[in-house]
Amino acid sequence: MSNLSIKKSNLSWVVVNNLQDAIKFYTEVLGLKVNFESAEFGWAELSGVEGGAALGIAQYNDGMEFLQAGVNAIMTFDVDDLNLMKQSMIEKGTKMLGDVIEVPGHVKLQMFEDASGNKFQIVEQLNS
Repeated sequence: MSNLSIKKSNLSWVVVNNLQDAIKFYTEVLGLKVNFESAEFGWAELSGVEGGAALGIAQYNDGMEFLQAGVNAIMTFDVDDLNLMKQSMIEKGTKMLGDVIEVPGHVKLQMFEDASGNKFQIVEQLNS
């Protein structure tokens, strides 16, 4: 058996069309905080107010021909009140995808996308 293994996952990242617009979306609409930003490298890292895994956002550039904005894995954001957060996000112009899905006694889920078309999900834990 190999000793090679993934130790932990601390960062998921997405490609965006406009770094500053993305930072504004993630901070003003979702309430994330910026932990690191480099305009020179077209990169920023954000996290929730209580920490957790970081979200990296990368400004699209010509060296990323194999990547594009809006094509990514789904990162989830835990919230205390999904319906309240959803309403706040809609009021700030966020596009929701589909309806709220509830797994009774476990979670409520709502997909949404950012201005670059990247898909995310807000999650309310019901079993805590």
